[in-house]
Order: sequence, then structure tokens, then C-alpha cells
Amino acid sequence: MAKFVALLAVALLLTAGCMPVSLAQSAEENPVAAAQATVPAKLWIDMSMGPQLLDWYNGVAQPADIARADHVSLVDLLDRVEVGRRLVVFKTVVDAEALTPRLVDKMDIIGYNLEHGPTNRPDEQADPVGSVRRMRQLADDYGLELALGPDRAFALSHGVELAPYVDYFILQVQRAQTEPDVVRDFVMPLVQELRRANPDVQISVQVRTEGDVTAIADLIESLESSLDGVSILTSEETVEIAEALVAELRPPAPVLPMPEATQPAPELHAVVLPTANPNPSPRKSAPTPIPAQSAPLPADDGEERSAPAWFYAGALALMGIVVVALLASVWVYTLQNDRRR
Repeated sequence: MAKFVALLAVALLLTAGCMPVSLAQSAEENPVAAAQATVPAKLWIDMSMGPQLLDWYNGVAQPADIARADHVSLVDLLDRVEVGRRLVVFKTVVDAEALTPRLVDKMDIIGYNLEHGPTNRPDEQADPVGSVRRMRQLADDYGLELALGPDRAFALSHGVELAPYVDYFILQVQRAQTEPDVVRDFVMPLVQELRRANPDVQISVQVRTEGDVTAIADLIESLESSLDGVSILTSEETVEIAEALVAELRPPAPVLPMPEATQPAPELHAVVLPTANPNPSPRKSAPTPIPAQSAPLPADDGEERSAPAWFYAGALALMGIVVVALLASVWVYTLQNDRRR
């Protein structure tokens, strides 16, 4: 009997010591990942590269960002880009068709800067839709995406016709970036038309690293709901402004406090239940607080817990043995008395 009771008590203790550990332990195993989650930026950044910006860019860029070579003479810089996508800009379709076969391994996006002026071929200016269609075919032939950056005049006159052929549409606002109302009047209605023509197109505005960084950031923020990204023109003289502008657009994510170190959880957790109050007061007394525990208890699913069936069966069996033993003792005692008589 005593051995049976002892074995039952040991089994209960072992069961209590093997309770499942809370899922919160997974956060303790990797506290840095839990406390410092990366927050994706709302707008991707398309930035023109220079030797002074490359290392900094690799340190702050996110996977959706774009490192841009505004001229083929800078294309070798893209070999050192470690994060995001790479874009090479061409002024003419003729140059793009001639150089892309040799540069295709250095870029993910091919860019076409269609503008009025002497740097663009007159025949391409005369047929902007035909020129962009040629660029689309070139991009498809080499498995590239196509970005178009027309000047303001072409964006207004042919933007809706050109949008279906491109993956990225860059709106040049750098010349008016100090006039927020002018920029918004140009960008917001045009964006709606471009998205109707091509619901999948990605749209950005292009600004330059000149002037008040906070004012530029405020302008971009006021357009944020209409945009997918922001394109930034940089120069060797404005490296610090470029870095400050990105910092303004992407403030650091808040760092959560590190969890405090805890001692290893004991095998058993004793809970002291409150004793009955012999002189209850009319007011409902607050429950006795349970001492703080170093390890989290298993999550409560809201259902009332009961002892397992084998526990009740064992208890009943134990009570039955005790009753039978008592009855047997009485019976033996009665027999002995009868024989003496």
C-alpha cells in the first residue's frame, strides 16, 4: 500500500515537472531579432550613384531600392552594388540598342531619358511612342524592366500613351521642387491618368539634392499616397545633402528594450491559495497575488481544467483497497472471537 502511494506521488511530480514551455521562450532564444525588427520603407529610393556614395548606399539601402548610373561611364560602379536593383540610363534608343548586349549583366532595369533638347535624337523626339516601344522590345529581349523618365512636356503630352509600355514612370519635378503647389498640381492628376492607363506601373518623382532637406522631405510626404518611390539626383558636391535627405525620409526604426535575463525555471511551481477569511467584510476582497515566476506559464485557453481520468480511477482504486483491507480486518477479528468462545 505504501509503495503504491509513493509511486503515484512520484508520477504526479514527474507529470508536473514536464509541463510545456510557453512560446515566449522562442523570443528569449533570439532577443535581438525580437527587439529590432526591420521596418520596410513606404517608398523605394532610386539614387544616382557616385564613388563617394557607393559604400554609404550599400549600408542603408533596402532590397526594393535602385542604384542608378546616369551615364554609361559610371556603369562599373554598379558591379559593387550589394543591395537592391541596378539601373542604367540611356539618352537615346540607338545607344541602348548598341550597348545593352554588352552591359546586360550589370543591370536589372534599363532606363530611357526622353527629353526635348540637343542630347536626344530629333527622330526619337518626333516619335516618342515609337521610341518607347523600341525600348520595351529591347528590355523584353534581355529580360530587363523598363524605366521611363520624360521631361515635363513629354509627360503631359504623351505620358498616358507611354505608360502601358513601361514598368517605372519617373516624373521630373526637380526644377520646381521649391514650389510645392506647382509640383502637386502637376503630379497628382497625372498619376491618376497614368495608373488608369497602366495599373501595374510604379511611379516616382525625381528631386535633386539642393536646398532645404526638410522642405524636400515634406514635399515628398505630401505626395506619398500617390507614389511608389522617390528618385534622387546627386552630385559630388552634395553627398552630405543626399545622406541627410535619405535620413529624413527614413528615420531609424525605434529600438525595443532588450528583455531582462531570467533565471532557469524551476521544475515545480507552487501556488499558494488564499485562506478563507473567518470575518468576511461586506466589500469583496482582492485575490491574494500569485508570486512572480521566472518562466511563463502555459497559455490559458479559457476552458476549465479537470484532473485526468486515470487520476480519479487511481484514487478510487486506492480507496477500494483501503475499504477492503478494513473489512477483511473486521472479518478476521470476528472469526478469532468466535473460536475463543
